[in-house]
Amino acid sequence: MRRRRILIALGVILVAAGGTAPPGSAQTVVKLAIVAEITGGGAPSGNMWRDGVILAVEDINKKGGIQGRRLESFVMDTQTDPPTSVAVVRRAINERPFAIMGTVYSSSTVANMELARQAGIPQISGSESVMVVQKGNPNIFLTSFSQQVGFAKLVRWIVEDLKAEKIALIYVNNAFGRGGREMFLKFLKDRGKSVVADISTEAQQADFTAELTQVRATGATHLMIYSHEEEDARIMIQMRKMGLNLEPVGDNLCAQTTIDAGGEAMNGARCHVPMTALSPVPSMLDMGRRFQERFGRVPDHNGFKGYIGAHLLKAAVDRVGAFDQAKVRDCLHNNLFTAAEEPGLLMDTYVDEKGDADRGSFIVEVKGKKSEVVKVLPLLGGPYTKRACR
Repeated sequence: MRRRRILIALGVILVAAGGTAPPGSAQTVVKLAIVAEITGGGAPSGNMWRDGVILAVEDINKKGGIQGRRLESFVMDTQTDPPTSVAVVRRAINERPFAIMGTVYSSSTVANMELARQAGIPQISGSESVMVVQKGNPNIFLTSFSQQVGFAKLVRWIVEDLKAEKIALIYVNNAFGRGGREMFLKFLKDRGKSVVADISTEAQQADFTAELTQVRATGATHLMIYSHEEEDARIMIQMRKMGLNLEPVGDNLCAQTTIDAGGEAMNGARCHVPMTALSPVPSMLDMGRRFQERFGRVPDHNGFKGYIGAHLLKAAVDRVGAFDQAKVRDCLHNNLFTAAEEPGLLMDTYVDEKGDADRGSFIVEVKGKKSEVVKVLPLLGGPYTKRACR
């Protein structure tokens, strides 16, 4: 009873996905720690991530688990606070999980990932900041691509397809936003272009009148919005109210959580996104439908990333043939994992030596408060090779 009270006090939420293993079978259970932003400003992202992992665990368990062993997940809340996330990861490690699923916010992942590395526990993250993979941590693996891959695709689309000339940038001033800004400016410079405005904002900022007034004064034709989902929605709502006549572009700008918060103001936004519930990929459509049935809402990219993360882990364990953390980490590097061998990946995924990923992706436009796919983009690099890991 004392242990139970301690866990509750620490904010640990236990989730036994797919049921509890029968007595005497504890050795057949594999623990996954879901460490995410359950409360605080990042809750829309963290809860999507959590539910994506839970759905994947349920799907995997229905098919016999991994190597005949069932998965059991438990959820721990970082409260969207990087220092708290460090303490939470430390507590998660004490539960001896096979892998840590999270965190989503890049500032938290940068702060906590060294602890998982020291413990030798593979960390599957929903973060996207290039800062995560620039650290040279051999223990971190992204379920989508970092800004280094994503912004290469995004800038190519903005310059070649949209023919944008006068581009303003509004970004959030944290690890996520600064990493995106760095990559956005780099890839623009590589194409001989620059921004007409480079404006930072703060996480959970409520009013953007001053920033949007500055954008108006530049005569920008396109506005790259790069913040967290709720702030993205606020920027769009205020931009529409101010009557700014420009084209909003981004990536998580078109996330379903952003659209839900921004409503009609989101219509017309165009983005490069790694995943979408309205994808033309049948397996992604099916996952989106089942997620909505299970949790009562349409998944955004964070829900997909959590789902794919659990299946990426499964694909590596299956290829190794054992629950060997060191071998699984090695297997995940410089390797191609295909949806043909592991359908839960939804699309083919290559993981490089830094834990960054390359996948197909989509250009979408928000119409009628939904993201409609207008173009499918292939992997950025390759061709990649698949290697055995046994």
